[in-house]
Amino acid sequence: MPVTRRERWTIGSITAAFTLLLVVWALLTPLFQAPDELPHTGAVVAIATGEGWPAPGALRVSNALLAARAEVATTAPADRGTWAELVRAAPGASAGADQMTQHPPTAYALAAVVLRVVGFEDLRWDHVIVVLRLLDVALVAPLPMLVWAAGRRLTRSRRFGVVAAAALAAVPQLAQIGSSVTNDALVILLGAVVTWLAVRVATGDLRWRTTVALGAALGVLVATKATGFPAVPLVGLAFVVATTARLRVRLGRAAVALAIGAALGGWWWVRNVVRYGTVQPNGLAGTWTASPWAPGQQRDPGFFLSSEWSALTTSFWGRFGLLSYPIDPVVVVALTIAGLVTVAAAVVLRSRWRGPVLALVTFPAVSLLLLLANNWQSYGRLHRITGAQGRYFFVALAALLLVAAVGGLRLLPARWWPVAGRVVAVGAPVMAVYGLSVAYRGFDEGAAFRVTRAGLAHLAATTPLGAPVLLAAVCLLAVAGSATVVAVWRSAGRGSDVGTTPVGAGPDRPSLRRAPAASR
Repeated sequence: MPVTRRERWTIGSITAAFTLLLVVWALLTPLFQAPDELPHTGAVVAIATGEGWPAPGALRVSNALLAARAEVATTAPADRGTWAELVRAAPGASAGADQMTQHPPTAYALAAVVLRVVGFEDLRWDHVIVVLRLLDVALVAPLPMLVWAAGRRLTRSRRFGVVAAAALAAVPQLAQIGSSVTNDALVILLGAVVTWLAVRVATGDLRWRTTVALGAALGVLVATKATGFPAVPLVGLAFVVATTARLRVRLGRAAVALAIGAALGGWWWVRNVVRYGTVQPNGLAGTWTASPWAPGQQRDPGFFLSSEWSALTTSFWGRFGLLSYPIDPVVVVALTIAGLVTVAAAVVLRSRWRGPVLALVTFPAVSLLLLLANNWQSYGRLHRITGAQGRYFFVALAALLLVAAVGGLRLLPARWWPVAGRVVAVGAPVMAVYGLSVAYRGFDEGAAFRVTRAGLAHLAATTPLGAPVLLAAVCLLAVAGSATVVAVWRSAGRGSDVGTTPVGAGPDRPSLRRAPAASR
């Protein structure tokens, strides 16, 4: 389907608003107050300064980073020194382990190149953190365009793609993680790229260039973080459900894509098995000790599942800072149940999209199963619940969102589809603003439900680029967000175009079937 001028304007508006939302989060969140931001920064700097990539658990947290964290609360941004001055004032390394070398160095090497390009040692140290945050903003910013492209391809509906892209704002935790120093930013981008290409394959695009691109995206994803492994079944199944060619041809394409992925991404994990005897060594293994069981106590499946449900759902939708400031549990439960119902509907109810949907749902489903299995083993080893963080699902967020959106279409009569689209057009920005408000109150108002002059003054004094830059970003977000609401509202309310073209049809479908006898 050609992209219309209205569609181009709408998805451009959504992408601009989403990017500005990430920028606001990057300026709102206090330095080192995002999950694992300090060790992520240390790992990047280790490569940028030529320290390399030590064995898991061997990299130490630098004294300079610990001094920087202390300065956040004691030194005004304008009085902070350069990175080189920070290192001279606090040389050497502490005894604390930086666990990030348990991951492949891919994301950190990319960030280190950026630091070297900008001459980070001569920048004010807090501006170095901002540079790394804005790099991750740039990596996550294409997410709406990828969801839009995958959604319109899956359903052959322009409106479906637009509404699905707009729904990303309904996950405030995504915005905080995507605007912090983390390896998850590259993982989120690559997970969405794999999802988009897998949808193309599942709907009939079996060209070699698509096959190679999908294999390459999978390989780089797996070479970035272990959370990319659940994408492997998605890639294989995408070819299986692409019924526009004979099974032998589809399996051959799948083998090529998976082989490319294994060649690009498998080397690191094979290296780990050869060198350490395990796929992923624990970078903090030497610092974690088991808490003693109480007499007669052992692993409790009920307690485990209850803890996982609470921790995963809350930190998926919004638990900001160092997992310190959660959104209201009623909102979390309502959104989670709605999401599970729509995903179940997409899987159970028959539709013309069922084949691609069954492939897509494996991505978040396998992510969940692997995470629960890992946390259950950790529970038995350490006697406490660890690793229950909803951000580990963001690698599969594009796939999860598309499946849930298809389930919503199956549950609602067609006459209600425009209404549902308009609910997303308004509800997603409301969730985004709500998430910002919870974070602001946690960071600057002592978690109290209020906005005071003292809290605003604290924010103005701590934001690293200064209050005028933050204010400008907020104003631009308000303008872009308002334009996006209007554009998505108008697009969603123009009736339904879902299903006007069958899934798998299109000019890029290769002629891989044997021609009928009458036409030979």
